[in-house]
Amino acid sequence: MAARYVVRSASINGFFAEVGEHAEPILREVGVDPDQLSVADNPIEIGQLHQMLALAASRLNRPDLGMRLAQHQSVGDLGLLGKVLSCAATLREAFAIAQRYMSLHSSAEHWQLHQFAGRVQVARVELGQSDHQAQQYHEMALAVFHRMSCLLSGEQLRPLRVTFAHSQVGPMKLYQQHFGCEVLLDQEHDSLNYPAAVFRRPLPVLAHGHKVERAGYIQAARDQLEENLELNIRNLITELLGLKEISVNSIAALLNLHPRSLQRRLKQEHLVFRDLLQDVRVNLACWHLQASRCDITSLSDMLGYSDLSSFSRAFRRRMGVSPAQWRQRVKVDAVAPC
Repeated sequence: MAARYVVRSASINGFFAEVGEHAEPILREVGVDPDQLSVADNPIEIGQLHQMLALAASRLNRPDLGMRLAQHQSVGDLGLLGKVLSCAATLREAFAIAQRYMSLHSSAEHWQLHQFAGRVQVARVELGQSDHQAQQYHEMALAVFHRMSCLLSGEQLRPLRVTFAHSQVGPMKLYQQHFGCEVLLDQEHDSLNYPAAVFRRPLPVLAHGHKVERAGYIQAARDQLEENLELNIRNLITELLGLKEISVNSIAALLNLHPRSLQRRLKQEHLVFRDLLQDVRVNLACWHLQASRCDITSLSDMLGYSDLSSFSRAFRRRMGVSPAQWRQRVKVDAVAPC
């Protein structure tokens, strides 16, 4: 069962401004109609977006293109997600909203928050299988998250550290110019690290932030997610991973449905809960095996498997090889000449 991972076209506002006369030929080369970018809610396949940014960065010799594009983004460019975020009382609450409703803007990624030693780490996880052309998009995604944090807080925040799972693309000074802090490459996660206190501070009321409109925005977001049952369930599974028991009952409770009602809706859409659960787990496993140095035993636990052998069997059924063999294969492919 293959999910379709897409991003709203508004996520690359500024592409024509940054790329100029090269924009239209590059878009057509990767199979995107330039007119798609004229409407904010048009979906773009994540693979096409990876190719588009990689080609443009290479041909214009702009290794920081992804981070430059992030500077064109506003909270309004996030659409309905941006409206809900604008009502958050703190960055912590804004993050929880973004985590729950990110798929309204992009179904290709998931964000996790970890707190330790007075710091907050915001880590980005790819939901689909990544590829060697994805670096510009990954850099843009982190730069957009940081920009949104600054816009929502009304101040120029400075991360303590930024990390990327991929290798260095351009001069280190470009990373430091965009983020204003230490940037490390070839790390376990794509992540931003902030002082924990920043996430607790009250946010200014940006606009339309009173309770009635806030409730309306959240209900609209819920309604939009409910229209896509599969995506909604995938989001919830991703949020709950690491728990030993992810079941139809637990997901139904979060959807305010009786388990039998959820099973009935799944059947109507020709979906099987167990297959969705395994698909989310294996896709995330592939991303971690490729993009991080997480050991396989820890990864098995992170994904909620009862033991390593259960993880290995499930992975082999889907991918045809063991997790260790798959990791080795993608490493060989990454260094192979084009």
